[in-house]
Amino acid sequence: MAVVGVSGGRIATDRITFDRGSKRTAVSLPRHGILAATISLALLGGWSLAAAAYMIFHDTVVAELRHGAKAAAKGYEAQIAALRDELERSRTRRIVEKAGVDERIAELGARQALLEQRHNRLSELADAGATDGAARRDPAFVYSVKPTPLDQPAAALDGAEPSLSGEPRRESAITTAEKVAAALDAVESRQTQALEEIATRADARRRTLERVYDAARLPRPDAQTGGRGGPFEPLPARALSFDRRADEVAAERAAVAMFERGLNRVPLRTPAPGSSITSGFGARVDPFLGRMAFHAGLDFEGDLGEAVKATAAGRVASAGWSGGYGNMVEIDHGGGLSTRFGHLSAIAVREGDEVRIGSVLGRVGSTGRSTGPHIHYETRVNGEAVDPLRFLNAGRILARAR
Repeated sequence: MAVVGVSGGRIATDRITFDRGSKRTAVSLPRHGILAATISLALLGGWSLAAAAYMIFHDTVVAELRHGAKAAAKGYEAQIAALRDELERSRTRRIVEKAGVDERIAELGARQALLEQRHNRLSELADAGATDGAARRDPAFVYSVKPTPLDQPAAALDGAEPSLSGEPRRESAITTAEKVAAALDAVESRQTQALEEIATRADARRRTLERVYDAARLPRPDAQTGGRGGPFEPLPARALSFDRRADEVAAERAAVAMFERGLNRVPLRTPAPGSSITSGFGARVDPFLGRMAFHAGLDFEGDLGEAVKATAAGRVASAGWSGGYGNMVEIDHGGGLSTRFGHLSAIAVREGDEVRIGSVLGRVGSTGRSTGPHIHYETRVNGEAVDPLRFLNAGRILARAR
């Protein structure tokens, strides 16, 4: 169909002719109708264009929105991954630090156990020296520090699972461990000082006893060592120097104890403490014959019936009447040493009795070849009479040291 022409008449109309081949059709339309149709067509065209533009730009906007959403999601994922990495690093760091704290606590526990062993060793050494005549000081070395974290190492941290909020507790645990370490250092220092004090006293005591032996002109006892053995177990490096020194001090103490035991059987005391010597050892005028004679001992003044005491530990070799000695007691102290107590009015022991220093042997008298109550006192070495003063002078050295 084709529009052949448009014509107007008197009325505001327009004629539209449609050509359909051999047939033509004419339609008359008012002009305002044509205008309305034209506007409608224009609006329809504009809508079509708008719809087409919407369809075209809608996909673009949606694509951009999707791209932005994906980018934001990736950003969030990156932040989450970074936080996870930081948390993992923090967890790893806390685990490592916790292991370090536990290791430190274990080390402190081992040190505490070592110091307690030293405390026992020092106590033994101090007890061994309690009888050496030296004043025993307040044993500062027996201090024992037992920090609470050593019994509960896990309590030093916030928990088994580390967290970012546990830093103050961890720092507190480290600070506590440092304080414990400082306390153990102080104890160790005091123990070392105490060991040296024991060593100093033992050395001084040994030197004193050596002077006593030398003054008494007696051989010093030889160091004796018993059988020893057992499996080898190496000591921690930290303990070596202390234990070596403690072994040296123990050996010194053993020597002192041996010297002490030896002197226990040396007649270093008088038979009647406080009494004076009335006649010396050696050549003198015989009180009965009035001529020079050998006096084999010392005479001590004494009141009749006064106790006569043993001057050293030993065994009663004889007890009874013995010629010019009158009633006499002889004590065998071992090592060739013996003592005799004569002119007794009474005898308080029997042959074979064991006596200690100060044991009462009898009473002052004037039996036998005697001019009056006194104590005739002899010291003999391998049966030969020697001057008792050499032993008494040695005893004075020992007394001054105490």
